[in-house]
Order: sequence, then C-alpha cells, then structure tokens
Amino acid sequence: MLTDPHHPDLRAAPPGYALRRPSLADLPKVAALFAACSMDRIGAITIREGDLRARWHDVGDLNDVLLVEHPEADPPLVAYAEFHADVDPWTDELDLHVEGRVHPAWTGNGLASFLHDRAEDRARRAARELKRDHAILRTAIADGDDRARRFFAGRGYEPVRHLLEMRLDLHADPPAPAWPEGVTCRSFEPGRDDEAAWKAHQLAFADVPTHLPMSFDEFLEDRINRDPAFDPDLLLLAEHDDEVVGLAVCRAGTETAAEDGWVRDLGVVPHWRRQGIGMALLREAIGAFRERGLTGVALEVDDVTMEGAIALYRRAGMRIVRRTDVMEAVLRVERD
Repeated sequence: MLTDPHHPDLRAAPPGYALRRPSLADLPKVAALFAACSMDRIGAITIREGDLRARWHDVGDLNDVLLVEHPEADPPLVAYAEFHADVDPWTDELDLHVEGRVHPAWTGNGLASFLHDRAEDRARRAARELKRDHAILRTAIADGDDRARRFFAGRGYEPVRHLLEMRLDLHADPPAPAWPEGVTCRSFEPGRDDEAAWKAHQLAFADVPTHLPMSFDEFLEDRINRDPAFDPDLLLLAEHDDEVVGLAVCRAGTETAAEDGWVRDLGVVPHWRRQGIGMALLREAIGAFRERGLTGVALEVDDVTMEGAIALYRRAGMRIVRRTDVMEAVLRVERD
C-alpha cells in the first residue's frame, strides 16, 4: 500500500479505501475487474489478461497505474486507473491517456471522480515539467457504454474519432486472390525479409494521419519479437521483381477470441495502390486463416482516416461489430 501523503497522485482516498501500485501478480485480478465492468456495461468482454499484460509493457512505468481496494470487497480490488503522458509526434501536443474502471457493485461512491482528479493532477505535473500551458486528456469509450460517455461528457470531453472493429465469419473458402500481372505473394522469412518488410510498412502507412513512424528496431520489437503468437507464415508479402509492394501482418487468435484470425496491418505502398493488391492480400490472409481451422477474421480500423480501407473490407464481406469512440478534453494549466 502507498502511504506517502506527499506523493503527487495520492491525495487522501475516499474513507475506507486503500491505494497502491500494481505488480504483475495483480494481472488476473485486474483482468477480472475489466471483465465484470464490460459485461455490466456492454454485455461483452473486450480486454483480457494478455492484452493488459501488453499494455503494461507499453506503459513501462507502473507508477502510472493505480489500484483502489476496499477490505469489505471480495476480491478487494474495486477500481483501476491508468494514465500516462506523452507528446504526440504529429501535433506536438501533450497528451494524457486516461483509462479507468470501477466495479459495478462499487459505483456511486465517487471513485470515478476521484480517479479522474488523479488523471488531471498527472496531466498538470507533466505540463509543468514540459512548460506547457495545456494538456489533451484522451480516453476511449466502447459503443453502448452510455454511463461512461455521460461521465466524460460532463467533464468536457468530446468525440474526435471512432475505431471500428470489423469481422467476417468463415463459413466457406474465400474467393481466390486476383493478383496483378507480375505480383506474387509469399510468407515472411525472418532474417531475410526484416528490412524489406519494415520499409514497405513505413511506406504503406506514411500518409495515414494516426501512423507513428517506427525505426527498424521498433518495428521488429512491436510487430514480431513482442508477440508470443507471431507466426512468420501469417506475415504476407506481396512482391514485384523482388520489391515488397504490400504486406499483411496477421496472427491466429485475437484478444477476445482464440478461434479468430486478426489482421493487424494491411497496407500497399503508394505507387502500387488501386491495382487490387490490398484485396488480394486480404483474401490470401483469409485463406490462411481458413486452412488453420479458424472460424472468423477480425480487424480494427479508424473510420475517420481510413474510409478507403473500410470500403475494401466491406467488399470482402466484413461487417462492423463494435465501435469505440475516442473522446478528448483540453485541460488548461497554470505555469506556477
């Protein structure tokens, strides 16, 4: 338990509650809290233990994660908050990402407001450290979670983009890919294709406003080394005369369904677009999933910046199954 009254995140908790930082041993309990909240709000589990583990790895510093416990609860964990600050490389804005959960049985006790106050405190500290006069608070709200939407709207948050999860049920073999003349497809070969795949990935997504450029090492770590389920046969490369002109980064199993295939990235380098390579890659991936006995295909796309991608996925028979709204608020910060 954190007891230092001078810690900047730890103003007095509501009476009877205790605050502490998590350890990796807390992952199952936090995952259970997330599951209880999402089942209560939208009737589906959207984040599982493996996803939380990856997120904590990304955050790096668990001082940006806060657990709230009560001795009369079983288990004691009743609320969770995660907030970390970074500077957007595109806008140069200071962003604070806010994630929080309060167990359904413990709502109405001011915990959400308490945790949001801690998020604002964290944003103010970051702004003053970087000599900024404001910070952007950002959170994501699953479609159907009207209670969370009202809570954040009441604190000045407004929707700025929408993330769509799309899905295709694999009841039959997909149509065969139709490749342009001279273009072929093969699986990724570790050690041989690392640099070519990275270059194609950066070219294919360079004009996407939400894309963050990655160094070669960052690409390998994020797309290959960190994923325990990485399968080189599911990283597909479209080639023309030994040049990689498109790629699909896929995996067997999603965060919520081991029986689904997941298309993480599907992109075509700019001067090879509008020739059917994207659809051919998607059908190649669907065929690979089908061969493995998977029963569905899922992916996530931004409906603001990727309208063309949504049209492509719809033509392939995919449907929208869930929408998540990204909401933002501006927090003004006094310098002193």
